[in-house]
Amino acid sequence: MSGIYWLASYPKSGNTWLRLLLQSYRRGKAVVDINDMAEDGWSINSRTQFDEQIGLAASDLTDAEILAWWPSALKKWAQDHAEPAYLKTHAMCGPWEFTLGAVYLVRDPRDVALSLARHIDRSIDAAIEMMGTRNKLMSRSRYRLQPRLLESWGSWSQNVESWLAPMPFPVHVVSYESMRADPAAVLSGLLPVLGFPVDPAAVNVAVSATTLETLRAQEAEKGFVEAVGPNRFFGEGRVQGWRDRLTPAQVAQIEADHGPMMRRLGYLPADH
Repeated sequence: MSGIYWLASYPKSGNTWLRLLLQSYRRGKAVVDINDMAEDGWSINSRTQFDEQIGLAASDLTDAEILAWWPSALKKWAQDHAEPAYLKTHAMCGPWEFTLGAVYLVRDPRDVALSLARHIDRSIDAAIEMMGTRNKLMSRSRYRLQPRLLESWGSWSQNVESWLAPMPFPVHVVSYESMRADPAAVLSGLLPVLGFPVDPAAVNVAVSATTLETLRAQEAEKGFVEAVGPNRFFGEGRVQGWRDRLTPAQVAQIEADHGPMMRRLGYLPADH
């Protein structure tokens, strides 16, 4: 059965780690290659794939035209593949045709801010501002073409809300914190959502193959194609690392920007 399964998240919420877990499980390998995820599906904002699917050069289109063409590109991808595709996205959700289901990863936005700042090589304040910007579009440059096309990230709250809203396909929500606490249980729970049988032995192999320590060591040796700045892509991956890194003012700003969604997800108490 053809169609698309989405592996979705706001950036720096564990999406790459999840894709590597699935790569190890699907391929039955005890060793994963962090630079060899292409055959497991393409990213929604790949310029090359976009051009191939619609037969037009994205460089000839406006931002609005690119966004308008995306549903057609996705439809053609699904029609051209007999087996389901597993596609990464950081975009806000839409009622995309041919979608079979989705896994959406959430992470405490206070920890996201730390990881995002490091990823884009900007200040924490700049990352917080980016996360709070409604209708945010990313991967744009006035000076040169980039391999990634723009994506409609929205703000952190907008992004999460879009994936929690009712959709004509099932969405399985997973927290980064639960992945860190028990990756085997999380992987076992989402495999049926993505159409896979659960093999406990293979789950354990995948978890052992994709520890953050292993991924950091491989990046240190070989680099990582998805890194966008001078800093390493795979960081410490701490849960509640914000407690000793963010200033009170930074915490207050994030909670002011995203309080309702943080309460909804349990990152803030209901009476906060």
